[in-house]
Amino acid sequence: MIDSNDILTLLSIPGEEVLTSEIIKDTNDTTYVEIELKDNRPCCPFCHSNNIGIKDYYNVKINNNIIKQHKLFVNIRMRRYKCKQCGKTFKQPYSLYKDKTHISSHVKDIIKNMLLAPVSMQYIAKEMGVTRQTVINIFDEMPDAQRLKLPDVLCIDEFHFSNANSKAGKFPSVLSNPFKSEIIDLIESRRKPYLQRYFNEIPLEERKKVKYFISDMNETYRYVHNTYFKNSIYIVDHFHIVKLFTEAIQAVRVRIMKSNDKDTPAYKFLKKNWKLFLMNRYDLEKLTYTNEKTGIVYSYADKVNMVLKTYPELHEIYYAKDLFCNKMLKLHEYTETKTSIEFFINNFSLSTLKELNNIANTFTNWKEEIINAYSKNSFGVVLTNAIAESNNNYIQKLINMGYGYTNFPRLRKRILYMSSNRKRGSD
Repeated sequence: MIDSNDILTLLSIPGEEVLTSEIIKDTNDTTYVEIELKDNRPCCPFCHSNNIGIKDYYNVKINNNIIKQHKLFVNIRMRRYKCKQCGKTFKQPYSLYKDKTHISSHVKDIIKNMLLAPVSMQYIAKEMGVTRQTVINIFDEMPDAQRLKLPDVLCIDEFHFSNANSKAGKFPSVLSNPFKSEIIDLIESRRKPYLQRYFNEIPLEERKKVKYFISDMNETYRYVHNTYFKNSIYIVDHFHIVKLFTEAIQAVRVRIMKSNDKDTPAYKFLKKNWKLFLMNRYDLEKLTYTNEKTGIVYSYADKVNMVLKTYPELHEIYYAKDLFCNKMLKLHEYTETKTSIEFFINNFSLSTLKELNNIANTFTNWKEEIINAYSKNSFGVVLTNAIAESNNNYIQKLINMGYGYTNFPRLRKRILYMSSNRKRGSD
């Protein structure tokens, strides 16, 4: 049977401070421990006199739920002292808890450790037998989160935060390191004034160390690069370049679909199998289906080819994407990449398809950044914003499971706190 000394050890209660201890009640889900502290009289905190007497006693009930789903309370018999020199009173000090709190320091440490994991504050509160507000208060008392140093390759993207400050908008920015999967920092808004205020506070020497700057095709981010990271190479993320083609294919497909009657096979196939037109040819050619009546196996690529032959517009945009992706699949020297991008701009500009004309215009507007995306770099690998997108999903998961954060500073602090644990786990 567990005695009171075992309980004190489990709770990390210093035995040298305890006069007596006893388990006074033990049920299936609740344990009560009653202790009395030794009379180690301190000097007066006001006049520093050693002439101290006991004025009276009082009880403190401390929540010490270190065992999940089990309520554990410690009732402490405390002394209130009175200084015979200056007449002032003060409470007996004790390391297990702080004045005006009702949970132990040990429980606080457990809650802080649980906050490193991607779980909601409500979940932590339930596990530890405290209120959600108590968990929030403990978290708010922790030191403010600090950003990491800017890396050689800096990714910037945004995520949706519905509870954001109305002036800031609903899209904070996130800075990431693509090689270490680190979240460098979160900025309250992707709007220019907020980004200006943020980057103005980062020393020029630190900003100069950034060699590559990666973002989507956002004019505000281009301003940030040209103003604060002008010495770095600006890269537009590959995903957003290819996305231009996928959106164009979708637009053409929907336009053709709507030109057909809803009862026609063409309409039904275009509507049901839209994903087939976005797949790369290699994966598409491996995809088959079986006719339930005849048992004959067909290739989806053959079905797609039949549709493409029927609709020249869809054929043109489909193979424009295929040609571009195959041509730009590997990193090339800058001059070779520039020639290829100019080739696509010229060809897309001459097309009668407005979607390809729009891609040509976008390529022209972001020509240098797109060339950089497909040119060889000092790291010898494709530099993308994929890690930023992954971090966005990680952040969104926390927002969703937390039932909504009410302010950005707390959200930023929690994410950076959790991100530090992700980093330690990968080291």
